[in-house]
Amino acid sequence: MRIELLRSLVPALLLSAATLFAACGDSSTTAKSTAVSKPEPAKAPLIQKAQVADWCPEHGVPESACTRCNAKLIAQFQAKGDWCKEHSLPESQCIACHPELEAKLKAMAPKTGG
Repeated sequence: MRIELLRSLVPALLLSAATLFAACGDSSTTAKSTAVSKPEPAKAPLIQKAQVADWCPEHGVPESACTRCNAKLIAQFQAKGDWCKEHSLPESQCIACHPELEAKLKAMAPKTGG
């Protein structure tokens, strides 16, 4: 039984080997392999890695928008009309006036602990 199975497989194996050898003898392939190849330019990854946004853990807002850590940002928020005079914070960060922002800001925070 095993001998019969081997006999039936031999022609298929020989045909596969012949096809491989024929492809290896292709002159265009040989020319490509002997030529000095230039590295391909970097391609964008198929899946973008998530970038962790800058984050101020002390104040629970993006570091780049934290007016308590960077007072120079205050004028920019005031110029846009995004300022809570009562709490000296951007309205877009004032949880006292806008409690719904707390969940949004927490969702923006980087995840810790894996």
